[in-house]
Amino acid sequence: MGKKCIPGIICIENMTLFLLTMIFIVVVYLYYKQYAHDNPSGNTYIVLPNQNQNQAQNLSQSNTINNPYVPPVKDGTYFRSDSGDPRGLPVNIKTRAVNDSYQQMGILTRKNDELILPLMGRQLTAGNYHWQYYTMTTTGNMNTKLPISINGKSCTGEYGCDSLSNGDIVYVEGYSDTFRVTLYENSTFNYIPYF
Repeated sequence: MGKKCIPGIICIENMTLFLLTMIFIVVVYLYYKQYAHDNPSGNTYIVLPNQNQNQAQNLSQSNTINNPYVPPVKDGTYFRSDSGDPRGLPVNIKTRAVNDSYQQMGILTRKNDELILPLMGRQLTAGNYHWQYYTMTTTGNMNTKLPISINGKSCTGEYGCDSLSNGDIVYVEGYSDTFRVTLYENSTFNYIPYF
C-alpha cells in the first residue's frame, strides 16, 4: 500500500528527491562547461615555475660580449623537450650554494710594461677558498675575456683555483705572459643580526 499525502502538501520520496538533485547537478555542470568553453574570460594567467637565481641573472645579462660581469663560460643547463614544461626539465642545476655574480676584484699589471687589466672573480661556494677568475682586454671595439691560469691550472674551470693575494703572479692566456695581482680592499665586515 502506497503512502498517502495530506491534502495541500507535496510529497516526494527520498529516492525521487535524490534523482532530481543529481539531474540538476549534471545539467548545471554541462551548462557551465559549455558556457566557460564558449566565453573564455579576458584574464589569462601564465604561471612560470621558479627559476634558479643564476638562470634569471643569465636571462637579464645575456650580452656576454659587452657586459664585463657575465662570465666567459657556456651555460650547460639542458631542458628536455618532451616534458610538461615547454622548456623541459632542468638538468645540471647547482646543488650547493648559489654562485655570486662576478665582480671586479682588483687589477693585473704586466711585469715588463704598464699594461693594466681588470681582475674579475667570484667565490665558487660559501665557506671554501676556491674562486673563478678571468680578465678582459679591449681590442678595437670588442671586449675579449681571457682566462687566467695559476701554476698551469685554469681559474675559469668548474673547480676554479685557490684565492689570490696581493703580489701573486698569474698567467693570462691571450697575452702569453705573467701578470702581478693587486687586489682591492674588502668591504667592511658583515654579519647576520638574527642569530
